[in-house]
Amino acid sequence: MGRVIGYDLTDLNCQVSIGINGDNGEEVQTVPVIAGSEKFVITVAAYIKNDGEILYGEDAVRASEANGGLITNLLSRAEAGESVEVNGRGFEYRELLKGFIKKTLHLSSVLSPFDRVERVMITMPDLTEEGVKTVEECASFLMEEGVEYKIIGYPESFFYYAMNQNPELTKNKVALFDYDGSIVRSILLYTRVDTRPHLSMIERRDFDMPMKDDLCFLEVARSVLDSEIVSAVYLSGEGFEGNWLKSSVNYLCERRRRVFQGRNLYTKGACYAGIDVRDGNPTLETCRFFDDDKLVSNVGIYTIRNGQETYIPLLEAGMNWYEAKGAGEFYIDNDREIRIRLESFFTKDVRYSVVRCDAFPKRPDRCTRVRLEVSMRDPSCVLCRAYDMGFGDIFRSREDLVETEILI
Repeated sequence: MGRVIGYDLTDLNCQVSIGINGDNGEEVQTVPVIAGSEKFVITVAAYIKNDGEILYGEDAVRASEANGGLITNLLSRAEAGESVEVNGRGFEYRELLKGFIKKTLHLSSVLSPFDRVERVMITMPDLTEEGVKTVEECASFLMEEGVEYKIIGYPESFFYYAMNQNPELTKNKVALFDYDGSIVRSILLYTRVDTRPHLSMIERRDFDMPMKDDLCFLEVARSVLDSEIVSAVYLSGEGFEGNWLKSSVNYLCERRRRVFQGRNLYTKGACYAGIDVRDGNPTLETCRFFDDDKLVSNVGIYTIRNGQETYIPLLEAGMNWYEAKGAGEFYIDNDREIRIRLESFFTKDVRYSVVRCDAFPKRPDRCTRVRLEVSMRDPSCVLCRAYDMGFGDIFRSREDLVETEILI
């Protein structure tokens, strides 16, 4: 059975966790920066030496202490397609980010040889189209090494972390407060058991808090928790470090709520996600998770096959929007339009949108074969690409393309 790695990546820091066989089965452990140390947070940075050698993480930080030249913000600058010049040579940030990911993933070898890894789950705070594309490109070396990888957001990592703890902690709602020193981000996780399958969902809220202020955080906590029945509260982020939580902690512990604090929740949650995908999890077999990154509608079309109207599914509700892709081939009528069917997963309401193919050549009825490819630009926007495939040798394809965006 191959190992699973959970990889938490932001513009500033990174953490790595890996599943290891223990006395009570597979356990998720966070990888120390140096074997035997208690430091688990890696600085996302690079340093380029005079001879062109590139150092990453804490090695880069140490090398820059005497001479400066630390290269930071690898993720955001890679997304922007930027490059940096050092000693007269240009370096693309995407290559630096790729090197950083490769270097830090291999730190897991202090707990288990990397050649035993079969899956890497990468979790990030915000999933934009360009951000996902950038990380996919920089992590593509994993596929070349025979390692599967998947990108998920922080809420999904939190979901898997919470669901892999003592079941008593998820009897009611579960709350997370993540504080980076300027903004408190709250997530309230709850499960609807009145549906089949059960639906686990989240409520997200952000609060400005530029300074560590116990009473200010108490107000934030009250606004999230006062009207809720919550079994467990998790505090994450470097902003909560230090001995400044006093009245707010007393409040969090009221009503028999269990309170936990740490900085490795997302990396461990990503690792649990990979393990559950690999092995299955009985707790989640009857449960579907939805957050802001999930597609909330089923997308498909009706077409005629063998004289009968047939539904072709293209996208399924519950998919991560950045992974949602589908395609189908069919013939269109003289009206030269494609009717896209959208069915809400939650309300079951159905509506139709039309992709007009007026740019395609006029041909006899059902003498134009079309290939329709659909993907998502963001969680609420479906991109439809219709290609004219012609009609065999009778009507050659002109390779026309029609693009249409549909809002869900």
